[in-house]
Order: sequence, then C-alpha cells, then structure tokens
Amino acid sequence: MNKLLSILLAVILLVVLHTQFVELAYKLGFAELKMVAVLQNQEKMKVKCDAYALGFFDEIKIQNNFQKCINDYEAQGYNLITRLDS
Repeated sequence: MNKLLSILLAVILLVVLHTQFVELAYKLGFAELKMVAVLQNQEKMKVKCDAYALGFFDEIKIQNNFQKCINDYEAQGYNLITRLDS
C-alpha cells in the first residue's frame, strides 16, 4: 500500500512540475509554431508547404519562408486548398 501511495504522489508531483515548467517556458519566450499548406494544380497534383519550429526562434523569418513557398507554387499555377496555422 505504501509503494502505491508513493508512486501516486510521485506521479502527481511530476505532473505539477511539468505544467509549471511548461507555463514558465512559454512566459520566457519558448514556443511552438506549426504551419501547413496544401496546394493543387489543374492536373490534381498536390504539393505541401510546411514550417515547424520549437524553442526560441524568429517567427517572422519562418512565416516569410512559409509564405514564399506558397507564393512560388501559386506562380506555377497551383491553388491553395487548405492552410493550417497553429
């Protein structure tokens, strides 16, 4: 019984520490960025542009590169089907 109680308390402590660490990390600028876009041309060929970053990063530079990818494909005749930013 003592072992089970000890394990339960350890798990609860780890969960609390993890949530506090994650919250503190996001306050200090640590973040996650994920963007995905799917484009399709007249022949129904699909291409994907994606960007992913985790940690401390230059968000504007990543977004510019992502948008450049989309613009390059649109210049080749592809149309944007879906876009997901999170």
